[in-house]
Amino acid sequence: MVARIVRAVGAVLLGMVIATSLAAAPASAAYSYEWDEGVLSQGPIGGSFYCINTDYSEACFRPDGDVIYVLDLSSADHNSAVARWVTDYGRWGTCRNANGAGTWVTCNKNFKEGAQLGMVATQYDGTTDSWWGPETSREWIIT
Repeated sequence: MVARIVRAVGAVLLGMVIATSLAAAPASAAYSYEWDEGVLSQGPIGGSFYCINTDYSEACFRPDGDVIYVLDLSSADHNSAVARWVTDYGRWGTCRNANGAGTWVTCNKNFKEGAQLGMVATQYDGTTDSWWGPETSREWIIT
């Protein structure tokens, strides 16, 4: 029950951020949803990172290079760890780690310099096409 409530609140919050961001974006800057299957990596090494986590997933962002890292922390489920993100100029998407517990993946993005990036760490079940909590609160980062 709590997980459903957390998932619903998280989805509403991210939806509100996305709607606000899209409303603020110029009409000529129409962006579609971006879904990235992450590439296996060693995880964040060197440089400055902003990280957020839940009991089951961790998401990090490296502004120098615009790289999103996702770690799957769960060993007993079939859900994928994901980072859901949105920019203040209307881009939004997901970086998914479908490689299993204990693995890191990266998604290389190219965000506008000086933009704000909102990001949450959560889980996704590809079998049922549904989001699973817990989900972190949104963190804003300057790219």
